[in-house]
Amino acid sequence: MSVSKASPLAFEDCHLGASYSSPARLVTQDEIAQFAALTGDHNPVHIDPEFARRTPFRGCIAHGMFVQSLAAGMMWQSGLFEGTVVAVQGVSGRFVSPVRPGDTIEARIVVHALDPEPAPRRGWVEWSVVVRNQRGEDCFESSWRLLMHRRRAGESNGA
Repeated sequence: MSVSKASPLAFEDCHLGASYSSPARLVTQDEIAQFAALTGDHNPVHIDPEFARRTPFRGCIAHGMFVQSLAAGMMWQSGLFEGTVVAVQGVSGRFVSPVRPGDTIEARIVVHALDPEPAPRRGWVEWSVVVRNQRGEDCFESSWRLLMHRRRAGESNGA
């Protein structure tokens, strides 16, 4: 299912293999510079175009952790998680190809695994999240384990 803004999902609404797309977003050099300033990671491959041209990347690239942070934001902006996520247990991922200034990226969000524990009011959902650029190239592949609310008795999913 590809949506621009989905209804929030409770644990019961999550079905193995269900797929969603986030809104797309443009990545700018200014944002990359702001991330460098915020984190203190001033590696010149991110912020110095002249230096970056001489690297195997042949130009500036976004920080991997910036791309992961953007993935989190795109997941939130999808609308799937508003008011339903209790906690993030873990995130693991790998950076497949660089995100460059001027790239437009989006996230594909898929229910990968369900665990009804730990309690009647919550359950764990493992999400597979892939960030792709405008050329359809995978840039970041990841797994997110989120603790999600269950609906209360008599509560509908609002869809």
